[in-house]
Amino acid sequence: MVVNALLSAIVRADGDALVMHVGEKPYVVAAVGPVELSSRALTVEVVTGLLNQLLPHEARKALDELGAVEHDLPQLLPAGGDRFTVVVARGGDDIWIEIRRHRSTERVPFVQAAPVATAAPQPAPVRLPPPGPVAAARQEPAPQPAPVVPERRAAPPVEPPAPPVVEPEPEPEVESVPEPSPAVVLPLARNHVRQEPPPKMTPSARVAGLDRFLRLAAARGATALHVMAQAKPSIRVDGEMAVLDGEAELSAPEVEALMMDLAPERTRQALRSGEGTEWVSDVPDVGRVRCLSIRDHRGPGGIFRLIAARPASAEQLGLSKEIQGLSAEPEGLVLVAGPRAGGKSTLVCAFVDLINRNRSDYVITLESQIKFVHESRSSLVSQREVRGDAVEMAAVARAALRENPDVLVIEDLRSPEIVSVALEAVEGGHLVIGTIAAHTSATAIGRMIDQFPPERRAHVQATLAEGLRAVVAQVLLRKTGGGRVAARELLLNTPSVANLISEGRVAQIPLAIDSGRKHGMVPLNDALVAFVQSGIVDSREAYRKAYERQAFLSVLRREGLDTSFVERLA
Repeated sequence: MVVNALLSAIVRADGDALVMHVGEKPYVVAAVGPVELSSRALTVEVVTGLLNQLLPHEARKALDELGAVEHDLPQLLPAGGDRFTVVVARGGDDIWIEIRRHRSTERVPFVQAAPVATAAPQPAPVRLPPPGPVAAARQEPAPQPAPVVPERRAAPPVEPPAPPVVEPEPEPEVESVPEPSPAVVLPLARNHVRQEPPPKMTPSARVAGLDRFLRLAAARGATALHVMAQAKPSIRVDGEMAVLDGEAELSAPEVEALMMDLAPERTRQALRSGEGTEWVSDVPDVGRVRCLSIRDHRGPGGIFRLIAARPASAEQLGLSKEIQGLSAEPEGLVLVAGPRAGGKSTLVCAFVDLINRNRSDYVITLESQIKFVHESRSSLVSQREVRGDAVEMAAVARAALRENPDVLVIEDLRSPEIVSVALEAVEGGHLVIGTIAAHTSATAIGRMIDQFPPERRAHVQATLAEGLRAVVAQVLLRKTGGGRVAARELLLNTPSVANLISEGRVAQIPLAIDSGRKHGMVPLNDALVAFVQSGIVDSREAYRKAYERQAFLSVLRREGLDTSFVERLA
């Protein structure tokens, strides 16, 4: 029986524990140092087979749920009254097993059962050679490569009710054991010798591991889960951070175990070494999750962004018919503007979804992170992640234009190189949808122009005046009843607007929006005041998100709404 063989190896080496880790050689923790039991590293299959023999079904089930388990082994051989426990930690295919010896205070001589001669001994699942040349108590015909333990039916009775008094046999003469060279062992916690028990999992971390936290986050409408060492798990809901109620702080080993549980094999080594890494996982009942490992002064951590199964539709976002109509433009530039975390990517995805459902085009999207996955419907959609700098993004965009797409989506027009490619695509007859970090339509256009040196601005202004179709600037606000809503400003490129852009009079664009209401244009302050009037958004929240606050207060007073909250804020 393999369990007997493992326990015998510990006793024969006078060790305190036997450590087995996937990808490494098994060794006994002894007073003389680590004593290797094999010249070969253990494979996943071998260690999994050992688990099936060391742990009962209930313990294996607990291991799958908790990631770590401890189990008392039955006394299968007379080892002087010593007890043995097995401790197992598992993170996917990374399995660590330690059999610990608890020495009895009352020593009874260890009597090894005599080997039973057989014509063809049965192969054991794992053959572990003895730790060193130890002389047996009785003369053997030839040294055995591993201790052979008889079958249970041939073994002497275990723990009889009244054990007979065993005459002490003379202590066997032990030959001098040369001190072996220490093995290089990297157990799960990356210590050379695992002497301490694995960290105790808190009740919050025990139930289904990281999957449970992710399901809780998804159920509460969170967009991200944050797991940090020495902190409670937190989620981001409606743009605000909140602690998961009823959860305990997680220690650094617990966070590392949770990360290992979700990480694929190719990223686990980076996690062990503390390097930052990123991957995408599919979690049941949650969907796709983008995982980012970090490390701060407290230890390891992870940020898990929940990717929606499908993009929000135009109807769900409440897009007006004028904004929805922009997706039907055959060519030109559609700008989406807004502050950081203002929902720009969500709006762009709604445009791509409209094109995907209503047009038969070839669409290429260039994104730093794919947040929503579009399945090709009427159109063919190719989504690409570009993680490099602005120069690399521009190079990828130029390469994409060689594929002759009908629609090119560029996530961030943040540099003159990328803006140049976008304007070239517009001049070439493509529909370009791009985002830019700006609060209003006027500041978005001004920011694009100001990226270029003075000698090139005239050409950029002329191209924008001819090729721009519209600018949608939006800001997200907290609703009084919970959740968020977007207030949107819409600028359409009418002849008067085009004239302002070509002449560089961008500062007068707000006046053009005010006078362009009959064409469907909407100033941002009008959208904010409309939410306040309907009671969807509190006036203080709208004031906080307004870009031109004095103009916003003027509109409130014009509509007969209370502005006394400003005095309280002051």
